[in-house]
Amino acid sequence: MKRNKLWRLRTEEYSKAAFETLSEEGLSGTTVEKVAKRAGVSKTNVLHYFGNKARLLEMALRYGNADLAREVSALLIRSNTPWERVYSVIEANFSRQFFTPKIAHAWLSLLAEIPYNPSYQRIQTAIHQRMRSNLMHALEQLAERERAEEVALAISVMIDGLWLRCGLHEGGIGRDTALQQMELLMESLFPSSPARLAAKARIDEIQSILNPG
Repeated sequence: MKRNKLWRLRTEEYSKAAFETLSEEGLSGTTVEKVAKRAGVSKTNVLHYFGNKARLLEMALRYGNADLAREVSALLIRSNTPWERVYSVIEANFSRQFFTPKIAHAWLSLLAEIPYNPSYQRIQTAIHQRMRSNLMHALEQLAERERAEEVALAISVMIDGLWLRCGLHEGGIGRDTALQQMELLMESLFPSSPARLAAKARIDEIQSILNPG
């Protein structure tokens, strides 16, 4: 039991180091040696847990995915209405801790490899499926299924696009700008909705308490 716990702790620690290295160095500049140095261990030690660089990078992507999932869950469990659940997904994807140019760079470095890496494809598919599921659970209570599908796709595509802009644009775009763009989309889809605006305000407040900045 202790051995398994230690293995999980080390795996998460080195995955975090790999993700942080990717954020600063990009895919081509990330090496096992640099990850090991960041983690304060030897290259041999890192390879003992992952076997090779490809597996290490895969786990870095999984680490980033798990981070995002935790952000979403923290807001969803505090949501009381369908609109609050929709805004939980939006807010979590642009949290102060998570939506930064460095982290966007790390994601883009890995996502560029998706067409050539089945493991990365599976992880990204899981990310999109989870987002769709979270959105549809709420939106189906607000609109007919076909309309809910359209809105869920529009929201997820906008989120992807803003992350892309954050990672590619020099200096990136900030959380406030991203949320303003999301709100323009939401207003165009559901104009002048008091229930929607009230939900947005409540989730904004909860997020500011959970992640002050």
